[in-house]
Amino acid sequence: MRIEHEGFEVPPDLDPRVTWAVHYMQRHLDEPIRVAALATSVNLSPSRFRHLFRTQAGVGPLQYLQRLRLRRARLLIERTFLSVKEVMALVGYNDPSYFSKDFRRLHQMSPAKLRARGTTAVEIDGPAPSVISLKDSRIGHRRARSPAA
Repeated sequence: MRIEHEGFEVPPDLDPRVTWAVHYMQRHLDEPIRVAALATSVNLSPSRFRHLFRTQAGVGPLQYLQRLRLRRARLLIERTFLSVKEVMALVGYNDPSYFSKDFRRLHQMSPAKLRARGTTAVEIDGPAPSVISLKDSRIGHRRARSPAA
């Protein structure tokens, strides 16, 4: 049996400290989040917390946080009339160039191009899952780009 929380599938055997960190990240996307602060909050050293998180979630905590932020940004761009600058601020990015670069790396198009096309999730990379598994949210693997892109 799996538990769903805010669109993320949380396996029942997930360590409660990792569950707490994931929920905290989801609620505080617009704030700076440091691994050391998360680790302290769950009474672990930063290195032990990173190891536990990677083992349980399949990616490190900062990679997971980045993925959360960029997915939320995509939803906001697709479903609201907020400017890209406002979306960037809502998901915790301060630098437009880093935001655009990271967004393009994950979604294969810039935020401005996504907004201009009025693209849906289906057109970008298949249907957006209603539930995202912690193990399926890997960031480390980059997709190969076609030479024409």
